[in-house]
Amino acid sequence: MVLAADITAFHVIGAVLVLWALLLAALGVMRKDFPPQGGDRVIMGVTALLVAGAIGTAIGTSTKEEPKGSEIANKANKGGPEGSTQPQQGATPAPGTGADNGQATPGGSGKKPPATGAAETLQLSADPTGQLKFDKSSLSANTGTVRIVLQNPAPVPHNISIEGPGGLDKQGPTVPKGGTSQVSAPLKPGTYTYYCSVPGHRQAGMEGTLTVK
Repeated sequence: MVLAADITAFHVIGAVLVLWALLLAALGVMRKDFPPQGGDRVIMGVTALLVAGAIGTAIGTSTKEEPKGSEIANKANKGGPEGSTQPQQGATPAPGTGADNGQATPGGSGKKPPATGAAETLQLSADPTGQLKFDKSSLSANTGTVRIVLQNPAPVPHNISIEGPGGLDKQGPTVPKGGTSQVSAPLKPGTYTYYCSVPGHRQAGMEGTLTVK
């Protein structure tokens, strides 16, 4: 169904042409003397005018300039006053002008802050000669989840464990030469002890102090 707002001259002339053709067909059926003498020229002239009009309006309608895609996009994105990069409420911000345009804020470093809750990782190594000691006797970390990772290049098995305030006592897996043991825990400010829980290793000096600020 064609809406009234969409009706053009092409539609009007086309409808008239159809009605004219139906009228001629009906007269030809009902009246044997149709067309009357001299009337054929008039009929042909009217028909030619209607056909020419339909063709002309069809060409004119098809060549009307349609809005370009970029113009439609600009209208959709343009929400604020002319010259402003801030759209009105509900308008779509243009690419590169929003909060996530990749530009650093004035006075900022341009780097994203670390994800909340990410563990701080501390590295340790056992003595490669087999002596019962770590390569570091003290470590420090910030408040939050802390992960201690122990590399074991020693010929004897080791692990990494941690104990501290509040009854904290966690042990990592015991691994042979070439293995990696790790332990993690949410830590508050205070002093903690990391150690190897393999029997006799801590007593032989395989421990250190972790300070959490």
